[in-house]
Amino acid sequence: MNPGSFWGQMITTYGCEGALLYVDNILRPHLGPFLNGLPGAIFQQDNARPHTARVAQDFLRHVQILPWPARSSDLSPIEHVWDQLKRQDAAALLCT
Repeated sequence: MNPGSFWGQMITTYGCEGALLYVDNILRPHLGPFLNGLPGAIFQQDNARPHTARVAQDFLRHVQILPWPARSSDLSPIEHVWDQLKRQDAAALLCT
């Protein structure tokens, strides 16, 4: 499962996601329209292979991207958000 989030809109895909599927299922239908409403927005993604593939980079050529050092998951603010969500899910399961 690959979760992605655009200001509260959760996008989930199942299975392997290659670069073309990433562009066709995530970037084009969700990111493009979302960023059109936010002039000057900066997009952040990690260095997963679908994200760094030429087809994805070509799609994002007009989008300002936050530079991302290789192998830096500890620097990612989103990693802390995912950790917190996992903890909340675990706590909710214990309470039910």
